[in-house]
Amino acid sequence: MTRTTTTRTTKKKKNPGWVPNQHGAWAMLVVPFVLGTTLRLRDGEPGWFLAPLFACWMLGYFAFNAASGWLKAPTPRRPPWVKPLAVYGAASVVFGLVALLLAGWGLLTWAPAFVPLILPALWLAAQRNERATVGGALTIAAASLMVPIARHPHMPDAVGPGTGATWLVTALVFAYFFGTVLYVKTNIRERGRPEWMIASVAYHAAWVAVAAALAWFALVPWWWTAFFALTTLRAWLVPPRRWSAKHIGFLEVAMSTLLLVCFWVWPGA
Repeated sequence: MTRTTTTRTTKKKKNPGWVPNQHGAWAMLVVPFVLGTTLRLRDGEPGWFLAPLFACWMLGYFAFNAASGWLKAPTPRRPPWVKPLAVYGAASVVFGLVALLLAGWGLLTWAPAFVPLILPALWLAAQRNERATVGGALTIAAASLMVPIARHPHMPDAVGPGTGATWLVTALVFAYFFGTVLYVKTNIRERGRPEWMIASVAYHAAWVAVAAALAWFALVPWWWTAFFALTTLRAWLVPPRRWSAKHIGFLEVAMSTLLLVCFWVWPGA
């Protein structure tokens, strides 16, 4: 058992950068894209570009992860990060070009929106502070943009008349996933610190009020208030119970699935 554990640890150290160790990032990466894809197909618009765009997006995140690892690693330990960065970066570019050919060059109009999100996140990685709350907010904002990008591959189409629902969906996606940043911190790195518990519960409770106000004005269905009330209960009740990371992960899978259901049964989105 000891020999096997040592072998696996050594292998992980020798081959870093290939598999991101941010397990909670998978839902953040996939859910917004699924929502944007659903909305575009619901609109009856062609979606041939979506498959290569998704591959570009996922491989781009892998490249970002490798770049972050390279930046925060001491100079002697940087070489192993170069190969995954090059492979994932090149593959992302290839699939990005295919998506451009299928969606049109207007897809590039979204690129500037990522610059103020990705560059500060990489800077935080270089400072070995990539797990800072602001870093989570930046990466979640970038992931949330996949909702309007998948629905409106040309940015001008996303800011025209009748696009308010798209941005409302994007805001709700960001609201949920940024809440998970605070929630996970209260379960792991900041466990037992009352100021983090207060911040997490207050954040989720604030979104209950926002969802209730939006429902009052008929901008969102009533169940969004119930959804954020459920996330508030999660933020309040789970951390004191000191659940394992596995059980926290199972609950997050269930919550992300419920999030998708809330959108799928929302006809006005």
